[in-house]
Amino acid sequence: MRNIYVIISVLLFSLAACQEKQIPGYSIERDGLQFDYDTNEMRVTVDFMQEYRIDTIWYSGVPGEGSYYTSRWYTGDSLLKKKIQLNLSMMGHAVDYDREFRLKAVVAEGTDEVAKTFLEFESSYVFRAGQLKDTVEVYVLNPGARVNYTIGIVLDTENSDPSLELGATEKNEYQVLLSNRYPQPSQWDASVVGEFSEDKYAFMVTILGKLYDQYADWSTDLATLSEALNKYNASHPGEEKDFTFPEPPAPVWWSTFEYIIGEYSMAKNQFMREALGDDYNNFGYWYIEDPEGMNQRLRDAYDEYNAEHPDDPLPFEQFPVI
Repeated sequence: MRNIYVIISVLLFSLAACQEKQIPGYSIERDGLQFDYDTNEMRVTVDFMQEYRIDTIWYSGVPGEGSYYTSRWYTGDSLLKKKIQLNLSMMGHAVDYDREFRLKAVVAEGTDEVAKTFLEFESSYVFRAGQLKDTVEVYVLNPGARVNYTIGIVLDTENSDPSLELGATEKNEYQVLLSNRYPQPSQWDASVVGEFSEDKYAFMVTILGKLYDQYADWSTDLATLSEALNKYNASHPGEEKDFTFPEPPAPVWWSTFEYIIGEYSMAKNQFMREALGDDYNNFGYWYIEDPEGMNQRLRDAYDEYNAEHPDDPLPFEQFPVI
């Protein structure tokens, strides 16, 4: 019986020794460069429709003095590219010299190769001496077209320092989820702003600096959009936009002061802005201190304009007499 125990012990020892020889130890001839994120955070979303800057408005009108509030100004198509920062780490050893490396874009099979062109890299990057962690910057370009792309960023091993290779497999590719889509808002009112298209909505966001708001001052906003569209089309012959905007509705205060200003038209409203300057804002404040004087001022401006432009008179009737 004792001999049996001895034999079993020898066999178990031999098996353990054999298995121990088959377990590889950590050994790497080159250092592995990888992205320094948890594996479930290896991506960033860049949605150009949602990009904005913060504007600070000082109540005093003087920056740095008194109270202020902030507002979002959505950049739309005016933002041509967005910078993103990438965190990198070295799986291996820090060295006492800078190591140059390059990054490149990759896309999954079936994705349009043009997607690669919407990432802008430096000609090369440097992983600094003595570091095991570092950061670099990459630009995501606005594609112009209304597209969604998933673009991967990987180490270009063929054109990097020969002491570098890929790190952990699950940290080799960082993904950029690029979007330049402008889906139709659920509250889009075609009776006010006209037929929807993504390019039209993108133009609105770019010019107005805000996302669609059904309660906006469309009298002012549509006038702004129409003017901007006319300027764009005039300066881009052969590349005119294929959408239009309806005539702006009357301001909400118009009916209250109709006895002073008469029936609404966009041309009349614009004329009043130019003729009255800052005093035009009094209508928006719902307060006209001298209605008769305001009415006469507008009538005089009307007559003066038509006298100076006999071949191109104003396209609306004289203001009423009160």
